[in-house]
Formats: sequence, structure tokens, C-alpha cells
Amino acid sequence: MKLTRRNYLALSAAALTGAAACQSQAVSETLEAPSPPTPAPTSLPDRTSFSLGSVVYLNAGSQHPISNQAHRSVEAYMRHREAHPVPDPYSLNSDGVIEKFARLVNADPDEVTFVQSTTAGEQMIVKSLGLPQAGAKVVTDTLHFFGSFPLYGELEKSGCEVTWVKARDGRIALEDMDKAITPGTRLVSLSLVSTYNGFEHDLKAVCDLAHSRGALVYADIIHAAGCVPVDLHASGVDFACCASYKWLMGDFGLGFLYVRRGAMGELKRTNFGYYGISEFATHVYPLDSPGEGMVDYAFTDDAAGWFALGTHSHTTIAMLDASLDYIMATGVDAIQAHAVTLTTQLREGLASRGFDLATPADFRTPIVTCIYADAHKKLSDKMKSAGIVTTISRNRIRPTVSVFNTQDDIAAFLEAIGSA
Repeated sequence: MKLTRRNYLALSAAALTGAAACQSQAVSETLEAPSPPTPAPTSLPDRTSFSLGSVVYLNAGSQHPISNQAHRSVEAYMRHREAHPVPDPYSLNSDGVIEKFARLVNADPDEVTFVQSTTAGEQMIVKSLGLPQAGAKVVTDTLHFFGSFPLYGELEKSGCEVTWVKARDGRIALEDMDKAITPGTRLVSLSLVSTYNGFEHDLKAVCDLAHSRGALVYADIIHAAGCVPVDLHASGVDFACCASYKWLMGDFGLGFLYVRRGAMGELKRTNFGYYGISEFATHVYPLDSPGEGMVDYAFTDDAAGWFALGTHSHTTIAMLDASLDYIMATGVDAIQAHAVTLTTQLREGLASRGFDLATPADFRTPIVTCIYADAHKKLSDKMKSAGIVTTISRNRIRPTVSVFNTQDDIAAFLEAIGSA
């Protein structure tokens, strides 16, 4: 038998007993249709689309609240699963979610595939570029995701020449990247928007510089997608990845990996998942056609063919089907403009109270970080008592904002934090 990837999965779903199939069909006739998409809010802030209660939630940069529409979408999926206990991979708009994300970041759908997390995607790219390799040159910076530091530390231990560009005044200067990216550099790895302080790279400038010296560029876009404009094609970036649980308003366990079509020829295949196959024919079962080996197969020449592995989080796909509609209907420009109003209020309020801001004043991202010795020890109870949820690390505090936050939220935070 010769199968496409879709048919390969469909056959598994079709292996129902007659009784189970009849039962599933009978129950499915009583299923409610999914709720129609919620219209975009006429203005921001939009609290009606979220069930936050009285909490002041300034932590979208750690995990975004689930919208009411996304909740209804998951409920519809769960009702379907209850009625169809045998897996039905086509009850979800998986391809549509890929297409929506691609549209959001200006990519082609075949350049995007699902991955488990941002970290998983970054590791896949690094391995597919043949790293670690003794003598290979890699450039990263100290405003990249700190969770990726061990990856580049291990590349160093394995013989790669890793250059760390250090931040100055809360920024990574393009002139410092210029000095670090030398001819022969294999990979430049960065976060488009820094999880640490909200600094945003000029991604096109970095890519132009890197490409002029033969280097490829990977961008972590988890703190950018859904809250600041992202144009992957215009930037020229070769690879980009993000999980979905922050400003994409999804959940843990599912993200997106982008692979520029022109960069696929630079890759070595290190992943062999059945979600990436285009043709599949076994030669081991009764009535199979004869063949030289146990199986004939081919991979698609797209992002899925290179990096798709196996099953994904179906509940998160259901959430994203609604959430991506909401983001695009609201408009990323409007989301960013609303955030800038709030972060300006935050920056000015914190500065007037004597706090040392780590976030550059002219950036338009939804993150404000200030350095404060023993922040976790001094501020955790204070914020909890005030009903405020935000990120408090050992020596810094990082409020982050989204579409539901109000100026009253910022005022409450500033009152609770007091003076430095």
C-alpha cells in the first residue's frame, strides 16, 4: 500500500470495531457545533474576553491567561473526544492553525511546523546544522534566553568557538555583533525580544550582516509573536521558533518552528518522524506488494519533512485556533500600541520611585524589568497581599502587560511596590 502522510494517519484512526464506530457516530450526532469566533474588541483594554476576576495579572510574559473563546474551543474539542474515544486526528484545524501562524509572522505555511517547545526547536536547528563540530564558529549574546546558555556552553566544551556578545546599557549593539560575526561563522543565535529586559534586535540588520559573512541566523521569537510586529520573510531570518503559551495565548507543549525555504539546503537530516513523510509503503504484512526492503518512504521537502516528529497537543491546537483569530482580528499594531501606553506608565512610575530600570526607554515591547537586590525576598509577600501576579526573580522584578491590562493595574502595581 502507498500512503500519503495524511492517509497514513487516517488509517490508524479508521481501525475501529464496528460496534465502536456505530456508538461513536450515534453520539457525534448530538455534539454541539463549536462557538463562532469572538469579534475583535472595539478597543483595548479588553477584559471581557478573559476571566481574571479581581487579580492584577502582570505576567503574560511567563504564561498568558486563556481567553474565554479559547476555553470554549477546548471544551468543544473535549466533547468531540468524549464522543470519539478512538483518536480522530482530523477533528482539529491543525493545518489552519499553521496557516494562521504563518500569516501572523509573514511566512509560508510549508515553512512552518509544530514542535514541542522553543527549546526543542532551537536544539533541532543546532543539530541539523551539524553542531557541535570542532572549530565551528557560533555567535550568541547575553540577552538571549538564559535557558539556552547551557546549550552554547556545551557547544564550547565540544570544540565549537562560541562568541558571546555582551549587553551594554541593556542593549546588544549592532557594532558589537559586527565585530563578533566573522567570515566562517556558522550560526548566529539570538532572541528577537529578550526575556530578560524586552530589548528588541533589528533582526533584518543582524541577518544582512550575518549573511554577508556566510552565517545563518536563528531567532527565538517567543516574546515577540503576537505582541510586536514580526515579519520573518522581510527580516531574512533563516530559522525562528516559539512556544505558544505567552502572547500567542496558547498553552504548554506546542509551538512553531520556521525554516526559511532557501535555508533547507544547509541542513543535515537528524529527525525522522512519521509526520514528515510524503510516501509510505510497507513490504512486511499480508497482501503487501513486494519490495527490496521492509519499507519504502520519502519525506516532504518542507519544514514538516525536516522537523515534524509525532503527535501534538490537540487541546493547544484547539486553543490556538481561537487565539490566533483573536490576535489577528485585534491587530498586532493595536496590541503593541496598548502595551506601550502601559509600559511607559510603568517605566516612568518605577523611575520616579528610584528603581534601576534594565529595560531601554525607547523600546516598544510589553516587558519592563528593573534590578532590585533581594527582590524575591522583599517583594513576593507584598505583591501577593496586593493581589498582583508578576515575575519576581532573586534580584529583579519583571511586570509584563497584554490586551486585558489597564492603567489601573499599573497604578496598583506601583502603589504596591512603593519606593526602592
